[in-house]
Parts: sequence; structure tokens; C-alpha cells
Amino acid sequence: MNYPRDCWYVAATSDEVGDELTARRILEHPVLMFRSFDGSVVALEDRCAHRPYPLSAGHREGDLVVCGYHGCTYDATGRCVRVPSQDSPPSGARVRAYPVVERAPFIWIWTGTPGGERLRPPPATPWLQGDGWSSVGELRDVGAGLLLLHEHYLDLTNVFAMHLEMVPPGIETLPPLEEVEVSEVSVSYVRELPAAPLAPWEAQISGLDSAGSFARRETGTFVTPGLHKQTYTITGEGAELEVVRTHGFTPESPTSTHVFLQMSWRGSAVAPDVGARLAAVFHEMANRDFAVLETMQRCLDEDTTPRRYLNVKADRAAIFARRIVQSMVEEERGR
Repeated sequence: MNYPRDCWYVAATSDEVGDELTARRILEHPVLMFRSFDGSVVALEDRCAHRPYPLSAGHREGDLVVCGYHGCTYDATGRCVRVPSQDSPPSGARVRAYPVVERAPFIWIWTGTPGGERLRPPPATPWLQGDGWSSVGELRDVGAGLLLLHEHYLDLTNVFAMHLEMVPPGIETLPPLEEVEVSEVSVSYVRELPAAPLAPWEAQISGLDSAGSFARRETGTFVTPGLHKQTYTITGEGAELEVVRTHGFTPESPTSTHVFLQMSWRGSAVAPDVGARLAAVFHEMANRDFAVLETMQRCLDEDTTPRRYLNVKADRAAIFARRIVQSMVEEERGR
């Protein structure tokens, strides 16, 4: 196991869950989701308590879920309320109901130790809920483990090998990570870039004069094992554009991850169709990122002997994040 279970993870986006039964594998748990008539989200174990058949292959009767195999019926708390072949269901018959918290655009789920969700709330994401912000998003399924994704996005020096068109003209190397802040559960870094003209993609999303010279500030934060945030701010000519790339990383298994990507922006220098442009640029960027990550996962799966890989200065934030995740996993194993 390379991820902690006692953590809030993104189960779905708000627009994914409606009246229909939605199935997704989360932390190796089969999960069924639907929206009850009062608008709240219900998340149940997607297995009938009678026989190993997915409840998502059944149907709804109001706020009840009816198994498509023998008709065993469950309420929103997971309690079995009807078995058609007998007068009453067996005592204690139920499936697990998972705690969920909806903060659009994300629906968070807790599949860890029952009751543990009361000790810590899901992370706050105010940049996704208004206050001048706008966002576009997409869901990707990536054949790579959680830690590989976090480490990849905590070291953006790969842009010169993978995404050269994203680099502003005249910048040939990224400044070192001098500011890396570490708490018990999070890691963040700040990088200031020297003033430079706009890269083509920056000019397209901002509408600024590409001949000007602009400063940039980049931050990256391992917020929790389930959430990664990157901020990129362009300033100059009396204008500013702030872009946030949010990744909800939710393990499907130790070697596969659901990635809930949101691109958010605000500022005084914003192109009219910035959402479509950002979505296109970062969709293509993600294609390349995920192809590399899936290749690395295959290399790890194929290794027959333990191997120690080299760390460099640019890995500082990633190393701290790995230690936090490993510490959380070891603590759970100890319990």
C-alpha cells in the first residue's frame, strides 16, 4: 500500500452525480453514488450484503437501492430494509455507507477508519468556489500510483524536456527551490522567475502584449495526499493574471489514480475565451505528463530487484511529500 486510507479524497465532481446510480472504484473499494431527493449525495459500498453483486447494476426506488440479483433493498444509510423472499431482513444486514462532503465542484469521500472523518475536515478550496474565480475541469484515469503523480508536479524542472513551449522566452533554467515549507501534513514551495516576454500560451490566455516583460511567481503545494495545488501568477504593465491548477488525486489502486483536474483563473488581464484556451493547453500538457507517469509505473512494476534512485536538489519538495505519505501509511499499519 503506497497511500493512506485515513484521508479525504475526491470521489466525483458535483455534475457527475445525479439521479442515476454512479459506480467508481476508490481506494480499491467499489463505491456507488447517487443524489437523494433532498439533493444530498449518498455513497454506499457497491456490493450487495447477500451475494457479491454490484448494487449499481440494480435500480432506485425513491431513495432506496434495489439489488438486481435477488431484490435486496437498501436505504441511504446502507441498512437492508427488504428481502423479497422473507418477511424481514436478517438482523444487522447492511452495506457500508461512506461519509461524503460536497464542496462544488468536488464531492469528497472518506473510506478510512469509521469515525475518523470527524477528526479532520476535507481541505478548503476557496479558489474553486467563487470570489472572482472561474474554473474549467476534466477527469482523467491514469495508470500510475499516487506518489508518482505528487512527485511529478512538485518538480516542474521537467518542463525543459517535456513542455519547452510553456517556458517564457529567454529563460533557460528555473531558479532553485530556496523556499520549501514543511508542516506535519503539507509541503509547499515558492519560485520567482526573472522578468521575460510572454510565451505564446501566456499571451493567448491573458491578452497582454507579448513584447512586454513580465514577472512570474510559481507556487506548488502538497495539500494532502488527495489534493495538489499549483499557482502561477503573471504581473506587469499594471495588470495581473493568476492561474491555479488543482489536482484531486484519488487512488483507484496502488498503481492507478483518478485525477480530477481543475483550471481556475482570475485577474485584470484575462482573454475573453480564457477557459477554452486553458483547457486545451493543459489537456495537451496532461497527455504528455500522464504518458510519462504510466511509463514510470510500468518500469517500477517490471523491476524484479529493489532499486535506489538518485535524488537531486529539485526533488526537495517531492522528498518531503513522500516522507509525509509514508509516515501516514506506517501509522495506519501500526494501528
